[in-house]
Amino acid sequence: MAHLRFVGLLAIIILIAQIPIIHQLMVWDRTDILAGQWWRIVTGNLTHTNFIHLAMNLTGLVVLTFLHREYYGSRSLIPMIWVMMVVIGAVMFVSPFDWYAGLSGVLHGLFVWGVVRDIQNKVPLGWIMLAGVIVKLGYEAYTGGDAMTADLIEAGVAYQAHVAGALVGIAFALVWKEGPGQSGPRS
Repeated sequence: MAHLRFVGLLAIIILIAQIPIIHQLMVWDRTDILAGQWWRIVTGNLTHTNFIHLAMNLTGLVVLTFLHREYYGSRSLIPMIWVMMVVIGAVMFVSPFDWYAGLSGVLHGLFVWGVVRDIQNKVPLGWIMLAGVIVKLGYEAYTGGDAMTADLIEAGVAYQAHVAGALVGIAFALVWKEGPGQSGPRS
């Protein structure tokens, strides 16, 4: 249940991050980061471009929290999301974007992490869902992202963030083990 409190707190922080004055201080902005505002590397993941973007990402967070709820433990979820946000923020420096907002990279990471956990637990749909997300990521990398989504969120689709989050999700699923009676890195 601690993971639900954490996800609830994360959702509240994301909502607060949409207040215009706070949003301006948190969004991932290359120029501001290079000028020393390093926190934006992480906080950019908590901001959104508009209400539709916010609603899509919060809905995704709720769905993922439900979908893989049996795997979540606060000892792995908190560091995993933190690492995802840092890696995504850093990866955005090699993207063509000068400005970035959104939680979708983290959502891709959580989804992949859960799917790999499904595979490890021999859930039949695990491999199909992993193949599906790989195809989606490949499509986004090839096309630059879905035009309809870009229109809805009023920004380009940052597939680089999606790939970075997915890679961190895979790494955590393969390295970190937490379950009933177990926690911490695998030995």
